[in-house]
Amino acid sequence: MSLFSEKNLSQNTYFKILNSIQSLDIKYKAPLILRIYGTLNKLDLHTENRYILCNFLDQYGDLIGFDRNIYVENNSKSLNQLFLIAYRKAKEAKLLNELYREYLDSFKAICKKKDMEKSID
Repeated sequence: MSLFSEKNLSQNTYFKILNSIQSLDIKYKAPLILRIYGTLNKLDLHTENRYILCNFLDQYGDLIGFDRNIYVENNSKSLNQLFLIAYRKAKEAKLLNELYREYLDSFKAICKKKDMEKSID
């Protein structure tokens, strides 16, 4: 059975934490965003992490006051800088819930993709 399979995910403590905190007030979302960000880095998924941040900044750029082209700007920023920009802008615009949702949905999609890759091998 794959590390990323549905059965293992539901038994995984981290996944249980994600599910339990999903419905809590937004003030509890910030630590979870950091945990997902850190987990993706630990899994060596830096490109995916960068994509999530760029997608968020692009999608909500008008609401958060980010008027530059993030896909050009992202090449001159470290992943940590990009995360801090996205997090700060999301917090200022009261969009932490949206950033959290972006991370959670992307994390689930990555897990499913990795599971499919393992089943092909």
